[in-house]
Amino acid sequence: MSDPVTAQFAQLISTITIENVPVAAAEQIRWRVLKAFATILSADINQRKTISRVTATTGPGTSTRSGSQAALGSTGYAQHQPVLSALSTGAILDIRQPGAQMHAGPMTVDSAIIAAAWSLVQASQGSGHLFMSALAAGYLATEVLASLPDSDHSQQWRSGVVNATVSAAAAAARVSQLPANATLHAMGFAVAQAAQLAKNAAIAGQGGALAADASVCQDQADLPGPGRAAMDAVLSAHMAALGGQCLPVLINQLQQAMSALNLNRAPLDAWAAIQRNRTSSGIEAIREFRRQVASAISDDEAETIIGLILRLEHTAPGELTTYVNERIGSPLDS
Repeated sequence: MSDPVTAQFAQLISTITIENVPVAAAEQIRWRVLKAFATILSADINQRKTISRVTATTGPGTSTRSGSQAALGSTGYAQHQPVLSALSTGAILDIRQPGAQMHAGPMTVDSAIIAAAWSLVQASQGSGHLFMSALAAGYLATEVLASLPDSDHSQQWRSGVVNATVSAAAAAARVSQLPANATLHAMGFAVAQAAQLAKNAAIAGQGGALAADASVCQDQADLPGPGRAAMDAVLSAHMAALGGQCLPVLINQLQQAMSALNLNRAPLDAWAAIQRNRTSSGIEAIREFRRQVASAISDDEAETIIGLILRLEHTAPGELTTYVNERIGSPLDS
């Protein structure tokens, strides 16, 4: 990794902490986490039970829209299977809530980044500080790569940002505390996978052509979506952690696409974009969380989770994951 700009970008992603993020942008990340937990906690209990049984019997071939982190977390499954945990969490977060605004792009990014980071934090019983720092890495990668000039060199990387696979891989690499070079390769693996999923989706869009193409599986798990993006992100981080290297052509493409990028300015622009695209204020996010989880957990439990999110970067390792999993597990066991 000789190119100084690409090296600087990888170093930024691999070392970022939540303290490096402007307060307003960090607060937006916090409210997105609270919104994600509201979706996870309020998922239909009967659906969770059904999904739990299906997952146990069918494994990873199950459709990406039928997993439940809730069911997995209550059995400790997430701690041993972060790849499938990421798949199911992303699928749950992709479920549109009644009355929710349809902003598919941002919702896909949120779902994939949070699912990938959360699954690995659960597996390692990581701290809230690591979780928030990983999310910051994912969002920073999103905005920087999305700002690359549109060219042949940047096409695959920009595609990986659109379906959130690369963004989630950046978050997964940060949770895994990979060094800069390995982080870059994790994102490169994710780019390659995103390109294949985009091809699958294009063939699927041709209707009957999908059935005629034996190289493309017709299962939803082989099409783009937050669950698949999160799963591929975790796998990409694992491969990079083991010393795997992505295709050199992908790194070369990124180097050429970034050649004119000012990486001293890019993070500032990235955080400004996060603030402009805010999902809600703190008051709105907390009010919506209370409303959404009212039928799933008690008021006291809801307030405890809100308190944990408000001080997320200061929570102890495993503190949030243990509490949330217990709240999810109790209805399933009843």
